[in-house]
Amino acid sequence: MTKDLSRRRTTSMTGLPDQLPVDFRAFHQLHRPAYVHRAASLLNNHSDAEEAVDTAFEQLARDWDKVLAMENPAAYAWTVMKNRAIDLARARGRRPYLLQSAAFETLALRTAVDPIGQLEESMSLCQAVRDLPERQQDVIILWYFHGYTSAQIATHLGITAAGVRSTARSARRALHEALVCKGSADDLAH
Repeated sequence: MTKDLSRRRTTSMTGLPDQLPVDFRAFHQLHRPAYVHRAASLLNNHSDAEEAVDTAFEQLARDWDKVLAMENPAAYAWTVMKNRAIDLARARGRRPYLLQSAAFETLALRTAVDPIGQLEESMSLCQAVRDLPERQQDVIILWYFHGYTSAQIATHLGITAAGVRSTARSARRALHEALVCKGSADDLAH
């Protein structure tokens, strides 16, 4: 599978046009890095993420005129990408993955005075993120784990920057409540 679909000249086997439209190539160039980041958080494998994203873009290219006619092409494309990542995970006999390794890779863990306590905290955070609604997960992962701005996230998800900030606030509240409740439960257990 090619890593640069936007420049690819295709054969009739893929059903893609020989020359991809300029607007599709621009869309591909704008969104591919974020798509790969999010797919990697679902697949825990960069090569698999690239494969899923390339498959999503092939689907989008085949239906490009229909995609452009939609009310929100970016939101549709985001959904296509996530579905291709989930499909790939299932095809490989795996469940979609979310952030388990992030608990082991955080800067806080590497610099922690109490690595075991920090690991428990990181794992609790990953579980709390996993329990968020899908849109909140997307925003939290792109913003806090990959460093995207609210404007960039808005572009990729097909929502407004204000919508991203509102979603992030709701997600942070939910995470705080989940972690405070877990902390209270842990304190009661000890």
